[in-house]
Amino acid sequence: MQFAVIPFVLFYIFYTATAASTPVCTNGYTLINNKCLKLYTTPASYSAAEETCRSVGATLVTVKNANDNQAITTIVGSTVSLVWMGLYCLDNDPSKCLWDDSTGSAAMYSNFASGFPLVDIGKCVYYSVRGVLAGKWVSGDCDNDPTAFVCELPYTIADNCAYNYNGFCYSIHSSAAFVQAQETCEKECGNLVSITSEMENRYVSTIGSRGISSDYLLIGAMWPWSDMFAWVDGSVWSYNNIDPSNTPNSGTCMVIVNSRASSKAFGFWEGTTSSNAWPFICKRPAGAQCPPNQPLVKVTPVPNQPSYCNSALLLAPGVITSPNYPHNYDNNHFCSYQLATLGSYKILLKFDEFITESNDDIVRVYDGDSSDKPLLGTYSGNLNPFSLVSTGNTMYVTFKTDAFNNFQGFSARFLSYSGL
Repeated sequence: MQFAVIPFVLFYIFYTATAASTPVCTNGYTLINNKCLKLYTTPASYSAAEETCRSVGATLVTVKNANDNQAITTIVGSTVSLVWMGLYCLDNDPSKCLWDDSTGSAAMYSNFASGFPLVDIGKCVYYSVRGVLAGKWVSGDCDNDPTAFVCELPYTIADNCAYNYNGFCYSIHSSAAFVQAQETCEKECGNLVSITSEMENRYVSTIGSRGISSDYLLIGAMWPWSDMFAWVDGSVWSYNNIDPSNTPNSGTCMVIVNSRASSKAFGFWEGTTSSNAWPFICKRPAGAQCPPNQPLVKVTPVPNQPSYCNSALLLAPGVITSPNYPHNYDNNHFCSYQLATLGSYKILLKFDEFITESNDDIVRVYDGDSSDKPLLGTYSGNLNPFSLVSTGNTMYVTFKTDAFNNFQGFSARFLSYSGL
């Protein structure tokens, strides 16, 4: 199978039959008010309680309406009198109290006792089950008020898969490159995993780090250009967790950081090339009946990002690359790039990746609109990221290769710059 990233043309696996979509809970949770809840009676600090919930992809219980509020009393009964909720207050205002599931604040619904929230007492929130404050929310010290707690999972559909969450089954596999990984997922009637919410990202991170030892896991995200992203299963790109420090177009595919010991940010996404092999996670609808010998989707190769070699005038912001990047450039080639911005700005040119044949395949940058203007620098070899700034609103870049050897080349962003 070949793999492609084609704008707005995405690829789906279809299912011949689906099991009855009766909602169920996993991990010993109980379905109450369309949520899966579980009471943990051993007192714990807020962070320890949160980590216990996270271990199965859950969060501390959230309350978005009066029915949710009553559900806590239902699951707790007379077992304990107080339980942590998944709410953290930054100020004495419900609108500054944020739910742990990343869905916003308590501004739309809250049931604080009179005088609360009160962050001088504590920024975390517990729920009072009995007494005059029954059903009310009270501020508590996150670290020094160990309390019982309730965790919340979304309900799912019955399936015998090992990882069943929010209507989908997930499976973990050993290393493969993107094309081979996607083929494996298709044989399971699924795709490489799409991640469409903060809670799903937490779940995928949790099962990945517990299920396999690897710094990275391949996911089903595609990154063909710096400003376009897509999921191979056709999901809407409604959630983004790309590491802000990651270089755009460091690869046309993506991985999720899977190691807590890594210097990278756990749970964030980074670029990778389609040829790099990593362990991977597949995702399919729970309850789906997958026929044997599932046909594979045939697609075409990934188009490279436009290089803009020898193109017309380019206005900031934008990206220029060596031809064929991130694959090797050709020999005996000459490129020029004419960069410009508005008259009141300068150009900031940032080389994010640079690997050419030292002393022979050369990039030159000129401070103006042609090679007749002052030379800002001459570059070749394997260089760390670097930047240049023009004195005016134009910049001219050339790239010349010789008849021998070729490398990955370069990728550079150019931006309007107002600095001195």
